[in-house]
Parts: sequence; C-alpha cells; structure tokens
Amino acid sequence: MKEFSYKKLAVIMVSFMMAVTAATIAGVIFFGNRVFRILEEGEKDSTILKHYAFICENSSDGFYRSIFEGAYRTAEEEGDYLEDMGKNLTPTPDRTGLMELSIDAGVDGIIVEAGEREEMKELIDLADSKGIPVITVGSDNTSSARKSYVGFGYYDLGTNYGKEILKKATDEQKNVLVLMSPDAEDSSQNIIFQGIRETIERSDASDSFNLQTMAVPDTSVFGAEESISALIMNDDELPDMIICLNEIYTTCICQALVDYNRVGQTIVYGFYENSTILSAIRKNIIYATLTMNTDQMGSYCIEALKEYEETGYVNEYMPADIRVVTSDNIDEYISEKEEETAYEPAV
Repeated sequence: MKEFSYKKLAVIMVSFMMAVTAATIAGVIFFGNRVFRILEEGEKDSTILKHYAFICENSSDGFYRSIFEGAYRTAEEEGDYLEDMGKNLTPTPDRTGLMELSIDAGVDGIIVEAGEREEMKELIDLADSKGIPVITVGSDNTSSARKSYVGFGYYDLGTNYGKEILKKATDEQKNVLVLMSPDAEDSSQNIIFQGIRETIERSDASDSFNLQTMAVPDTSVFGAEESISALIMNDDELPDMIICLNEIYTTCICQALVDYNRVGQTIVYGFYENSTILSAIRKNIIYATLTMNTDQMGSYCIEALKEYEETGYVNEYMPADIRVVTSDNIDEYISEKEEETAYEPAV
C-alpha cells in the first residue's frame, strides 16, 4: 500500500514539474513576443519625423473631417503624424482648450479652424512665440501670427453665391434669406454676406432681390434643426431663395423640406457636400451647393508647414478651388471625387 502511495506521489510530482516547466517556457515565449512587439512599435514610432495637431470646432463636421483626411494622407507620405486633437477626449474641449493642449504638448505645428476671436489670436501668438507654426484653415484669424491661411476667400465665396442668385432674376422681386451664425465675434459670414450683397448691387438686376438674414445656432446639429424646422414648418410663405452658409444648415434644410412636404417651394443654395446634400440635389430637393476641394485644402496645410520649416517663409494665403454643384453636373462631380479619393457617397 505504501509502495503504491510513493509511486502515486512520484507521478504527481513529475507531472507538477512538467506543468511548471511548460508554463515557464510559455511565459518566456509570451514575454519575448511582447518585448519584440514593443521594440517594433518603438522603432516604428521613432521613424515619425514631425507631430502636428489638427483642431476644429466639430470633428464630426464632414467639411473639416475631409480636410483632416487630406492632410493626414499628405503628412503620412512625408513620414509625419497628424493628430486629431479632439477625437478621443470626452467631453471634447473647445478649440481654445485644444490649442492649449497642443501648445503644452510641444507639437511641431498646428492646423486650426481659427475664427476671429481675440482669445484664439492670443493662443496663436503664444504658439508662435514658442516656435510652433500655426496654419489656419477654413476660418482665418487675420490679426494673429499665423503663418498661412488655407481656404477660400470669404468675399469670393459670397461673390459666387451672388452670381448664382442673379441667374434666377426676373421682373418680379424675390426674397432671399441667408442663414447665418449668431456668433457676432466671427466676421467671416458677414464678409460672405457682403460679397453676396455687393455682387447683386453691382448688377443690372439689383432691384430684383430683397436680401434678409436669419441667425441659426451652429454649435450643434440639434440647435440648427430646431431653428430650421421652425422656419420650414411655419404656415407663412417661404422665401423665394434660401442660402445656407455651412454644411449643418444645408443638411438640416434638406431633411426639413422633405419632412414638412415643402419641396419645390423655395430654391436652396447650400454649402459643401455630403451624401444627404448630394442626394437632395439629385432629387431636386435643393438647387445647388457651393463646395471646395477639401482634399486639396488638407494637402496645402501640410505643404505650408513643411515649406515654413524648410525656408522660414510661406505664402500667407493658399486658396482652394470653389465649385458649384447642381443636378446638371452632379454625376461628373461624383466621378471626379471617386477618382481622387475613392469617394463613395450613398446617393
């Protein structure tokens, strides 16, 4: 009986030792693989030449998302890394908070949707004093120490809207409503409106249009939806034309016209494009949208940073192409986008 117990104990001990040995070997292999991966990732990270920050008001905004993607691709081709500063932060700080984070992080350059606020000017100047070049995109801060502005001229955009409006001139006066941001400190939309008004005033059809404005919240989709829905669902006659100066307004009005069965009761000119806007143009829910080559804008931002790093100089203004998209050229426009960026809108 004792002999059997000793044999049984020996078997158990041998089995235990084998298990420990196997576990040790497995642990060594796992740890070795882990160390290899860490070293490999470290080696990969060490190949990044520059770390840039991208900052915008709303990172889900299709206009700025597309600019970021164009800039990211160009940075990657240069061996650099472009970080969307607000992407993984909850709650997301505002643009000034993201500027402060970027400056504290000591990034190599900042691309920012600036606007004309004094607080933003001070932060851009602070970044510049610390040797961090700043490129403004889409929305400029003209009095700051930014190195270059990439985008469209606000007045030029207004001129383009004005030219489109004039194509609808008749003997009967038309009411034109321009949806604008309530942010009094941001002068960009006022300049766009000035471009619209002066283009019409200089024409022979200046008496054919009555321009008005309406302030619509633009910091959230919900706020814009409420204001635009209230306008469309009202029993009053709609303006003959409605001009939307950002993507949020345009998307909201596309939906509101359908929801309240008012398609065809007003001519809508939008800003930029997404699948909803392009589908609305194709279905004649809205007449047209003015869009920019955002992929080009993104590339210009990185090119401006690289040029400044290499030479200490860069053009102060790098304009993007403006294009009017209507039902007449929408298929051509989408085909060109597909060729450029593998664009696949759901229309």
